[in-house]
Amino acid sequence: MKIPAIALFARAPVVGRVKTRLIGPLTAAGACELHQALVVDAWEVLGGECFLYTDQDHEAWRRLAGERLRLQRGADLGERMLRCFEEMAAAGFGPLLIVGSDTVGLTWESLGSWKDCGAALGPAEDGGYWAVGCQAPHPGMFAGVEWSSGETLVQTVAAMERCGMVVSFLDTCYDADTPEDLARLEAEPRVGPRVRAWLEGRGRL
Repeated sequence: MKIPAIALFARAPVVGRVKTRLIGPLTAAGACELHQALVVDAWEVLGGECFLYTDQDHEAWRRLAGERLRLQRGADLGERMLRCFEEMAAAGFGPLLIVGSDTVGLTWESLGSWKDCGAALGPAEDGGYWAVGCQAPHPGMFAGVEWSSGETLVQTVAAMERCGMVVSFLDTCYDADTPEDLARLEAEPRVGPRVRAWLEGRGRL
């Protein structure tokens, strides 16, 4: 019997390379600390079924994930997600889910019944999505998708349907990416404990 698996996608916490749209209202170091707080909170929610997929090896992520740390491979986001799915499927896992690390208020409840869906997408308010799942990957499931656009979700649904996948939707969430998101985050009751500590100290985790 296959075991479900989740991949948390998170960039390495390198100052000046993460949460760059928040630099200004925050220092580069403060933006990096917020990123790290979001990732750790998400990791602790997702727990034992989770692997941490990152863009480069980093000591902080090695301490967090240990043997469950993996490197993303691919030229763009679609290729990196497809290769992640293929890698987990080849290891015998299924169904499969990828979750973005910027999602505010991530809970098990927000994941819904993703394990029972042919394919699952968690819509984000900006037109993208914070989660994507499948029973098994298909080579064309991200074909023709324009990343980081207001059409990313719609185009992914179309690509999956062309592959014969039946798409279900999880809860709609938002990411903490912009100064406007930061203001909203400060009033958000659903944040995890590390983000809450960061908000209370504004950069002093």
